[in-house]
Amino acid sequence: MPEPTDNQQTHEQSLRWLVYALILVLFSAMTVAAILQARPLRSANDRSRWCTVWSLVERGTWQIDEIDARPGWTTIDKVRHNGHFYSTKPPLLTGLVAGVYDAVRRITGWTLLHRTAEVTRLVLLIINFVPWLVALILIIRLVERHAQSAATRLIVVSTAAFGTLLTPFLTTLNNHTVAATSLVVALYAVVHIITEKCTTAWWYVLAGFFAALTTTCELPATLCGLLLFVLLFRHDARRTIVFFVPAALVPIAAFFVVNWTVTGGWKPFYMYYGTDKYLYVIDGVPSYWLEPRGLDRNQEPTLTYLFHCVLGHHGILSLTPIFILAPVAWLMCLRKPSTGLRPVILTGGLLTLCTLSFYLARTQNYNYGGNCAGLRWMFWLIPFWLIGMIPVIDGWWRRRGFQVFVVVILLASTFTVHRSLPNPWAHPWLFTLMQQAGWIHYRDPSPKLDRPATSWIRDLPDASAGEVWVEFEQLEH
Repeated sequence: MPEPTDNQQTHEQSLRWLVYALILVLFSAMTVAAILQARPLRSANDRSRWCTVWSLVERGTWQIDEIDARPGWTTIDKVRHNGHFYSTKPPLLTGLVAGVYDAVRRITGWTLLHRTAEVTRLVLLIINFVPWLVALILIIRLVERHAQSAATRLIVVSTAAFGTLLTPFLTTLNNHTVAATSLVVALYAVVHIITEKCTTAWWYVLAGFFAALTTTCELPATLCGLLLFVLLFRHDARRTIVFFVPAALVPIAAFFVVNWTVTGGWKPFYMYYGTDKYLYVIDGVPSYWLEPRGLDRNQEPTLTYLFHCVLGHHGILSLTPIFILAPVAWLMCLRKPSTGLRPVILTGGLLTLCTLSFYLARTQNYNYGGNCAGLRWMFWLIPFWLIGMIPVIDGWWRRRGFQVFVVVILLASTFTVHRSLPNPWAHPWLFTLMQQAGWIHYRDPSPKLDRPATSWIRDLPDASAGEVWVEFEQLEH
């Protein structure tokens, strides 16, 4: 077969960029529409962060007592510290979001209380959509450089835009999308340094800063920062020490300074799970975590939990099967170092196994991340999995059966994303299907009554002592 001419290559590249542009436009239309339709404060998880954002900007405090008491704002993701409620979430990211909200409030005059939907949607466009759009462009540039076939490039980019559960989470305030976006920038810089033999200081600064920022958003990503440091240190020890390390210290120092300001110590509040900060009774009302319900009280065996994390109702591979290509890439790179991406791909494999093992060891937290669309604690690793797809598709695309297989698993992954887009804080479609079939049982058992009951209200209050009232509350987490 004759080699393509320069004109043919230029023409093919132009066509690819036209397709990339179409993918970005479709992704933008889909995501912006989903954000603009997103119901605010949908989960106790994001309410916990929004409560802190409001308190910081409107009251100048990290305490959330006042806003947590308002109907529709109450969250179970809170701790009791020095007589006040605080969000369980690490404070640095929330503080940065508060800065964005403050700017929005000053420019528009809108406030979180009076224009809740408008403010939350605008902030989400700024902190979630725009950064991930930039990350997609970086992914396009990366596959243009390192993928060999047009099919590989288009499949990886399509997966990044439509086939990962990061996309539904762009419609809500969370740490996972921010961490994944930061990791894309860090990996782009690391790959550029290693494969292009780059010595420019700026790339080391980018790698260090964003690797550390990823760590501050996802604490298990600490190992990621260390491994990326090792990769660059082996490549150029002097530049790594001089440029990577100081840049990395900026977000790390900010994390600990802010955390100390809020908690009085180095540990984030969520690391006090199981202590009196989580387990309390205030005015006769017990903390949710004294008696967690549903999925939160799950006490499955470790092997069962592992199965559902990988292949079951919250499974990485059952919900987004396109990522089966990532472990295949790890094995390929172990057997045959055929790509310059090998160090990064193997780093991603090691981090995936270590992160999954970390959460398997936390037996008291066997809840799959709560009521959400997937195993969200693993989402930050998605950029590694996307890169891992490159050598597998490049190597096997000529096989017709493999082409059909990849198209099918990409469509299946896209289906999961589409089903989760309206509300990422809902159980995956596979969870619902398995629950309806009676294969899984996480619902709390109905209370045993001493007599037949035909309504949810077992007894009416005794009104002889004065006025009485009944309040109904729905718990979401």
